[in-house]
Amino acid sequence: MFLLLWILGGLIGIALLAAVVRAFSRSARTRAEVQEEIRRLLHGGVIDRPPGRGSQARPRQSPMWRVLAVGPVPIDRPVEARVAGWQGWIDPWLQIGETLMVPSRVGPEFSLHAERMPSLEHPLVAALRRQGAGLGAGALHARPDLMRAEARFSARPEENRPLFAFLDAMGEISELPYTRSGRKTAEAPRLRIKREAS
Repeated sequence: MFLLLWILGGLIGIALLAAVVRAFSRSARTRAEVQEEIRRLLHGGVIDRPPGRGSQARPRQSPMWRVLAVGPVPIDRPVEARVAGWQGWIDPWLQIGETLMVPSRVGPEFSLHAERMPSLEHPLVAALRRQGAGLGAGALHARPDLMRAEARFSARPEENRPLFAFLDAMGEISELPYTRSGRKTAEAPRLRIKREAS
């Protein structure tokens, strides 16, 4: 009788183990199918398998420069410029705000996005316009505590001119007198960027 209970318990244990293995393999198969579909929908995406974690699908990313400057910026409200038809958003919330199209003069045209309608006299507009033909596809975002720029990356140095134009514009903006709420403050740290003579 005692032996019969051990055999019955063993069979129940084996049946439970088989059911658990079957359920986990089904979920793993389903997960793999879903990730493959996501990878296909991302048009050439890849499946990452980081150590110690499961698989993750992510889109194929075009190489780009991302530059971040942290510190006081003499701008009252967040504003973002998207130059030459740049598709990405640094701050997606600004796409529901007001938009100002800035026509091209020497460089490409760009759009300025902010919570309230910006003007053509905005410091960001002036700094970007001064970059002229060196300005290329990319985005520049500024808010009171930081500035961020994105531009396409190229392995050939001469094709990275837009990056330097955005850096020059960031340097110009950081050199403006820092006023907030209409009052001057003590000396604030500045981003200083100087190009070497060619």
